Amino acid sequence: MNIKNNVILLKSNHIRGVLPLTREKFNEILHSESYIIWKIKDFDTHELADTPVKSPDAQLVELKNSDLHGAYLSAHFDAGIWPVVYQGENNGHLIRHVCPLKTAEGKISSQGGKFDFYPHVDNPDLKITGEDSISNIGNCPDTLTLLCLRAEPGVNTSLLQLDKVIEVLPEDVVQTLSKPLYRVKRPDSFEGSLSVEMVPVLVKSNDTWYSRFDWHNINGLSAEAEMALEKMRAVTLDKNLWLDIPLHPGEAVTFLNQRTLHTRNSFNPRYDGTDRWLLRIFGLMNRPPISHLLEPHVCLHHLRTFL
Repeated sequence: MNIKNNVILLKSNHIRGVLPLTREKFNEILHSESYIIWKIKDFDTHELADTPVKSPDAQLVELKNSDLHGAYLSAHFDAGIWPVVYQGENNGHLIRHVCPLKTAEGKISSQGGKFDFYPHVDNPDLKITGEDSISNIGNCPDTLTLLCLRAEPGVNTSLLQLDKVIEVLPEDVVQTLSKPLYRVKRPDSFEGSLSVEMVPVLVKSNDTWYSRFDWHNINGLSAEAEMALEKMRAVTLDKNLWLDIPLHPGEAVTFLNQRTLHTRNSFNPRYDGTDRWLLRIFGLMNRPPISHLLEPHVCLHHLRTFL
């Protein structure tokens, strides 16, 4: 077990009943709406530390808030979701602090704040549903959960349901977006720089659409591909399609990462311990194969992303 996640994983094994509804009801809503808002039980804002402003703060906070983090993981296990972390991202920690850090001030990422974070799918360079997996590389996360610890008035995560975006797009654009005509850059939250080429933006599997769309990190490899992508970019900025999710402390939203797009508007961080603060967990609907794990003898949740 990864020493970074050892404490909270052990605590999650001894905490039960955090999820406020049954696994069946949770998944029924999640898969019909592509998202679900739920509230973590026995959440107490008075027990919180200050919002971290640099990475070492976040690591100390994880120890201080280990009961809460263990409960948060337990809720995922209760829902039948396998929490995962990806090689090269978040320093191996299962839970990411979504709050403005001084070290990420100039980045468009979950730990920035000054720039709008336009609609995107997380980890879009990895294989999505409907594509053949790579034998020793983890797949794109199925789910993403955000738990609100501190809210910021006027700053929301917003979701776009993929089917509603596709409904607006002309058929020829959808067809082009379904062809392997695109380059995807690995997001700024990862270490290093990597991109994949000749992949589609949209994939249809069992009559269901899945997406790796990322407003910031995808470009077309031909004029036709770029034109189709520009049309999708324009549609995703239509705020009539956005579902604002104004989470309050103790509330969480779990959404299907490849069946939605998510976004966050910009704000000016104060770096005074009171900034907006959420906790993020990636999840898979099925436990990953051993071959996808970075060090299977050490951790069953850490996925490989480099060959």
